[in-house]
Amino acid sequence: MDRTPGILERAFRRNAGEVYRREIARQQLVERDRRERREEIDKDETELMEFAVGMATVAEIDSFRIELDNYDTATVAALQLNERELLLVRERIDRLLAKAHVLPDGRRVFKTEDGLRVFDEHGAELSADIIDPQVIDDLRPRWEAFKPELDSLNTLLDQRAELLDYQSRLDEARERLDAGDLSRKEFEDLRTSIRDEMPEAVHEQVLAIDPDAPIAQKPQADAMADDLEFEDDMIPDTFARKSPAPGLDG
Repeated sequence: MDRTPGILERAFRRNAGEVYRREIARQQLVERDRRERREEIDKDETELMEFAVGMATVAEIDSFRIELDNYDTATVAALQLNERELLLVRERIDRLLAKAHVLPDGRRVFKTEDGLRVFDEHGAELSADIIDPQVIDDLRPRWEAFKPELDSLNTLLDQRAELLDYQSRLDEARERLDAGDLSRKEFEDLRTSIRDEMPEAVHEQVLAIDPDAPIAQKPQADAMADDLEFEDDMIPDTFARKSPAPGLDG
């Protein structure tokens, strides 16, 4: 009896089984690769979402750039106003100094209304060993007329330094935005500090440019008046009742 067909059939079945197993293994590999790619894509999407949530948006950055431009314009306006006020107060100080009593060392000095104390042009009180108040002519400008001008000058100089510092901070903020590496927290902290730490002089100019600007409304504190207050022991009782003595014409 010829057994050839049986042998061929068994060989065919073995080959078919091997092909089947290989196909199953191939499909498993394909499925594993697909799963790994899907997991990688999901991971990338998650990281991208986390990155997007952690970074400021382009729209937010562009909006803040416009704010910075407005703040810079307001700062320049405040500096120009400060310069005009400095010029005026220096002119008034020069007029008073020109009429003041002059010490041998060149210092200009002023005695108080009560005639008991003497201060130099820098605000330092001088002892009687240096100058007797009675030596100063009563027609010379008094300390009570000079001190407010000196205080105004110092206040304006401090304000100018504050404005220049804020202007530098605006430039630094632009550089941070240009770098493009700000996290959302860093961006919000930067924007908040620029808004909240704005000098009062800039704040006023910003509201003049845009009343709806996104900045906190600050109370209108009379800081200048506070700076110009006299010390209690510096103001004689007579000052409340008398006008400053007129200065000399030359």
